[in-house]
Amino acid sequence: VALGEIKKDKPSENVPIYVKVDDKKLAIGTLSTEKCTQVSLDLIFEKEFELSHGWKNGSVYFCGYKSIPEDEEDDDS
Repeated sequence: VALGEIKKDKPSENVPIYVKVDDKKLAIGTLSTEKCTQVSLDLIFEKEFELSHGWKNGSVYFCGYKSIPEDEEDDDS
């Protein structure tokens, strides 16, 4: 998770990072425009989820991957 462009003329801000699972919104971290602009997370979800953030002055980038559970894979071998 990483913050996008940070304007130098803006004061330092804390940016909460959230995940929503089963209609529950949980905080999973906080980024800072001054001290911590990115963080690495190891998260595994077995249900649908939604990532979001609370920064009104910029973009937050999420990077990761989705794997297909073994019971859903096609076994063509």
